Amino acid sequence: MKKLIYLVLSVLCAISGIYGIYDTITTPQDDLATSIIAILLLAFLAWLFMHLFLKPEPRHKHQAENAPEPSQEAASDAPTAETAPITHVNANSGVEDDYVAVDIETTGLGRDARIIELGAVRIRHGRKVASYSQLVNPQIPIPAKVTQITGITDRDVRHQPTIDKALPKFYDFCGHDMWVGHNIRRFDLPVIAREAERAGVGMPDVSFYDTLEISQTLLPQLDRHRLLDLIRHFGIAKTERHRAADDAAQTARVFERLKQI
Repeated sequence: MKKLIYLVLSVLCAISGIYGIYDTITTPQDDLATSIIAILLLAFLAWLFMHLFLKPEPRHKHQAENAPEPSQEAASDAPTAETAPITHVNANSGVEDDYVAVDIETTGLGRDARIIELGAVRIRHGRKVASYSQLVNPQIPIPAKVTQITGITDRDVRHQPTIDKALPKFYDFCGHDMWVGHNIRRFDLPVIAREAERAGVGMPDVSFYDTLEISQTLLPQLDRHRLLDLIRHFGIAKTERHRAADDAAQTARVFERLKQI
């Protein structure tokens, strides 16, 4: 309904502007400057409403209380009934060129997982313009397996901010941008939401694209759709570092390549 209103308003403004031009040419005007300004304003409004009409709606809207359980990495490649359909996108379809790609590192994969690193990169017109990286003190020991994967030790996070101080700064960096993440629906967002609730800092209502879900739709020929599989498929890198900001940057590059399919 909203899209239809934008279209109608755009057409009405365009018609009014055209009539204004005709009236200005055919009828002597006492105040020509005012007529020209009115025509330019109508032209701008016609363009604005048409832009809003053509702008794509966000694919998902995150609601923390409805977020499904994060799954094990091996299981994350399988489509589920709760995965929203992703329509075909390409570089010219108007899909987000300005967004933040996000990633987190945690103490585990279960409901008691705590964040040990927040990372994000800000993308403007498809290019990285800023990055954010923050280690977080989880206030519990980091499992040896996690240290082996990420390289993050208890000593590294000992004097780092706790999640109640780290999350607000992370939100500030992300601003009101669309979030892009790999398996963000089933892992990153639920973990961030639980950590936000535990810390009492609130969780923003986030619109997002999930590169895992998009790749499952656009690249059905791949056996697996991990971030590692995609960066290798697109020739971006041979390995992922399992550090939040680095993985976020690779996710952004994957997203840009998916938009070109």
